[in-house]
Amino acid sequence: MHIKKILWLLVLVIAMSQPAYAADAAEGRQLAEKWCVKCHNIEKGAPFKLNPPSFASIAVYRLESNIRDKIIEPHVGMIDVKWVLPIEDIDSLVAYITSLEAK
Repeated sequence: MHIKKILWLLVLVIAMSQPAYAADAAEGRQLAEKWCVKCHNIEKGAPFKLNPPSFASIAVYRLESNIRDKIIEPHVGMIDVKWVLPIEDIDSLVAYITSLEAK
């Protein structure tokens, strides 16, 4: 009986950890236009730059998980969007940035 309960709880935890939404790169672009464009170049094919990095360079040189981490825990001077954006919007922003990687 205990094993059955443990397995059920494990299934429940896994199911709850999966997002019930799909990140939307188009929505992420709109968010970038509102929150990020003041400092970052957000355009596809934009020249790479370092400080602050263009989204195109971020897409090429950073892993998706690292991009999300940098948005959630920003550097000094960056807008702390985790207090104003729900996680779904952050995921859409990450989806937009990663969509800029040249294939």
